[in-house]
Amino acid sequence: MNYRTPLVLLMASALLGACSDKTAPASADLAADVAAAVPAADATASAEPVPPPSATAPRTEAMNTPQAREREAGMMRAVFGKDYRGDSDDALADLPDPDNHVDKLSYVVSAVSHKLLPDGSAILVANAETANTEGTAESAHASPGLLNVFFLAPKGTPEDGQWQVVKRLENIAALGSSGQLGEVHWVMLGTNKPGLAIRYGYTGQGYTITQLALFEIGDGKVTSLDGAIDLYSDNMGACGPETDECWMVKGNWRFAPARNGGAYDDLLIDFKGASEKIKPGVAVKQDEDPPRIATPMNGHARYGFDGKGYKLVEGKNPVPGV
Repeated sequence: MNYRTPLVLLMASALLGACSDKTAPASADLAADVAAAVPAADATASAEPVPPPSATAPRTEAMNTPQAREREAGMMRAVFGKDYRGDSDDALADLPDPDNHVDKLSYVVSAVSHKLLPDGSAILVANAETANTEGTAESAHASPGLLNVFFLAPKGTPEDGQWQVVKRLENIAALGSSGQLGEVHWVMLGTNKPGLAIRYGYTGQGYTITQLALFEIGDGKVTSLDGAIDLYSDNMGACGPETDECWMVKGNWRFAPARNGGAYDDLLIDFKGASEKIKPGVAVKQDEDPPRIATPMNGHARYGFDGKGYKLVEGKNPVPGV
């Protein structure tokens, strides 16, 4: 039996199975160990890898009800006015060029997530991607999505469903691929420190990587706390009989009180995965695949806030770059 067949099937099963544990079992025996569930993260700290970008921005759980979607449509109308297109649930708007904020370009803007605050105000997160002359999105595979954040206040009574814009933060960060930011999660970075965690990724030439970007949000500001923390990678699409190394590793992430007692929580990531390398010095027949050596890629990493962003302070991040 061809050696590569069980590895690729096991990798695909781990990638697409109901358990959604993206791990890289290197053999049938190792599969059970690698696929064992790591400690479950909080619902707002899901570590499932970002799926391939689709035509629309991924929706978070806060937007799964008709009431939430109707509320969001009202927010989009408040932000974009006549530029909002109800039939496609997006806006065609001129926004600042992220590389030159003096100029403006045409973008298709779609809501990604929103958050209602205790005082009745709200925050809307939207994704912008370049528009073509027909007014539809036209993004290359390598093109990121652009982060937009709008602060809104209720207009009239809550039952009116009307909003007014308090502050607009347009095209403030570029993340993801195929014109999409990725998955937005509302998190608490510490006591009274709300934030955004955005999981974004890229797949190309058989390689996939998923990373995490953290933002503090509030008081009309969005502050980047550094990003590009590696969460997942694999080379499953490029893994063949002659590939020197095949791997898949994922991380489940969560926040915990800062070990040094700081105001910002620490970010903890538990990694599970495996790699296979061709065993050196072994002669094989022409129609056979070379034997391989399986190595677990498990580990733990702790990131702490250093005053500007999150830095690795304990352990190791084993996710290979791609």
